[in-house]
Formats: sequence, structure tokens, C-alpha cells
Amino acid sequence: MMEKRLKWLYAASLALSGAVLGQMLLFVAQFLFKSKVRYNIFDLCVILFQNLHVPAPVALTLVNIVILYTLSAVIWLTVLQAIQATKAKNLVKKHHDVNITLQYRGIYQLDEHQLRIITSKIPTAMTIGFWKPQIILSTGLLDMLEPSELQAVIEHEKCHMKHRDPLAIFLLSVISKALRYIPIFTWIADKYPIMIELRADKYAIGQMNQPADLGSALLKLLKQQAPTPHLSLSHASFAETSINVRIKHILDPQLNLSLPWPLLRMAISLFTFILLMGLI
Repeated sequence: MMEKRLKWLYAASLALSGAVLGQMLLFVAQFLFKSKVRYNIFDLCVILFQNLHVPAPVALTLVNIVILYTLSAVIWLTVLQAIQATKAKNLVKKHHDVNITLQYRGIYQLDEHQLRIITSKIPTAMTIGFWKPQIILSTGLLDMLEPSELQAVIEHEKCHMKHRDPLAIFLLSVISKALRYIPIFTWIADKYPIMIELRADKYAIGQMNQPADLGSALLKLLKQQAPTPHLSLSHASFAETSINVRIKHILDPQLNLSLPWPLLRMAISLFTFILLMGLI
């Protein structure tokens, strides 16, 4: 059930935000190239707002401000991600322990690009990267965990890697910030990391056939209370998100964790979406 909801939320977010951004780009293109699109699925909305007598200068100014803010935010956040991703790559390369990485790749049957172990006393476990995600572990984590606990952590991170969760987190973060005036996106960006952590926990428990090792690894990381190195804007870290909910889930994997729909946010978002499409 959670798997279906995750896919639905992610797909719906991309589709709705894509529609808004597509209309904005179309609006800009029409202005720059002095052209007019023959067909527009939002023509009915335009007619509606004309009938409501919205003054043209007011509507145009509002649209220009919204479009300028939104597209600028998308560009800025993308550039920021690129800069931070480059820094993360250099940081991993600088502290990469090749010999230990080769050893653990063989133990856990991971490909060359799927695992990097860095020299650091801070216990770290995360997945970074968009197109070829990779698991980042620290030597401090290897020293702290028992072999079975480490395996549970790696299985957890494998799930993030399989579903390209860092990419999803990045896209939802950009959408929620650039389209913050559509509040449902902020709610999704806030709840989605919780749901992917629960999914990864469930996967790891299934691979280990018991929750004890995953739970003890999580508790050990929490006791360290050490800040996780911020390698990039978008990453999936083992012990950063929704700890209380995850502990409940680990203690009782069959527990049905409800996620109430934000009906007010949905209503406001729908109204805003129609308003934007109508004005644009």
C-alpha cells in the first residue's frame, strides 16, 4: 500500500509541477517569439477569469512576478545542487579508502560505482548521486557496527540506490521551493523522505528476515549524536529522518502507519493551480 502511495505521490507531483512549469515556459516563449499557441487545454480557465473581470494589467503583472520567481528558483536550486554535488564528489575522492572499499564491495557483491568507503571517525551511511547512485560509508561506521548490523544498513541503502531516492528528494525539494505558493508540494516534500525511509527499513528487514540488526544499528548511530557530513543538497541518509516513526516501524514491521491527507492544502493547491493556469 505504501509503495503504491509513494509512486502515486511522486508521479502526481512531477505531473502537476510539470504542467505549471510547462505553461510558464510556453508563456515566456510566446512573449519572446511573438507567437501564439493554437491549442491550449486551459482556454476554458482563461475565459472564466475574463468573465470575472480581472483587470488585464493586474493579471499580467502578477503572472510576470510568479513566473520570474518560479523559474529563477528552479535555476538557482539546480546550479546550487551542481556546485554542491561537485564538492561532494571531490570530498569523497579525497577521503576514499580504495583498499577497504574493494574488500567490502566483494563481501556485499556491489558494483564498482555502487560503494565508496571514506576515512572518517564520524559514523556515516548515506546514498548520493542521481543517475548512478552510490552508497557512502565511513570507517567510523565500520568500526562501530557488528557485521550483521552493517549488512542491515547496507541493505537499507541499497533500497535508496535502487529507487534513485536522492533524485526524487532533489526534484521534490526544487518543486516545493519554486512552487511554494502551491502548498501541497511542501507537504509532499516534507512527508516523502519519511515514507522512503520506511520503505528502505522494510526492505532491509525483509532481506535480514528480522528487525533486530537494523534497530540496533539505528540506535547506535543515534547515541553517537554526531552530525552527518553534508555532502550534497540531495542525499538519503540512514539516521537523519523521522527517527521516532522508524523506531515504531522497526519494533512492529506490521504496524499500519497512517498518513492523513491534508485536505485544506489540497483545496488551496487546486484553487491556485486553476488560477495560475487561467491567468497564464
